[in-house]
Amino acid sequence: MDEVLPVLAGLIALVLVGLAVVIAGDRARLGTQRAQAEKLGRQYRQQELTARLDQVERAIAEQQEQITFAERDLAKATEENDALRATLNQTEYPFIYTAVPLDSRGDLHARTFRFNARHPVLGEGAIPPDPVAQWDQGRLYLVAAANQAEARSVIDRLLPRHRGFVVVNVGEALSAAIEPSPGNP
Repeated sequence: MDEVLPVLAGLIALVLVGLAVVIAGDRARLGTQRAQAEKLGRQYRQQELTARLDQVERAIAEQQEQITFAERDLAKATEENDALRATLNQTEYPFIYTAVPLDSRGDLHARTFRFNARHPVLGEGAIPPDPVAQWDQGRLYLVAAANQAEARSVIDRLLPRHRGFVVVNVGEALSAAIEPSPGNP
């Protein structure tokens, strides 16, 4: 029996070593499968990201074309706006103006104030029959308002200083000069 015991111990050791090898091999196989699954998952996510990137790049390219068209439209609209503004700035109106502020609601019996407006650049080089030449001497404006401050605010909105207009208050217009005489309606 003494001889059987070492053989048995050897067999048990061999079985244990074989079992350890099988367990290690199984774990290695599971680890390899897990690594391959992770690799495939990463490749799939990489393909998804590449597809999304391509989609985003196509969308950007499409939008870039629309942005270019929008920039052209903006430039065209800006040019049209500048042309319309230049036409508006060149438009001349009759010599005497009457401005009625919105607050007066058409009250034509309010006091009337006179203003003389000049613009040195508008009248520059114009020949006197031309209405533009009147800007050198000044144009007369009549403003119906409750007081002089209200009349001044109306004329300042109508002819702003930052556009080069020089406005001088001539004073309150005489009511007899504006109102009709009793015999002449």
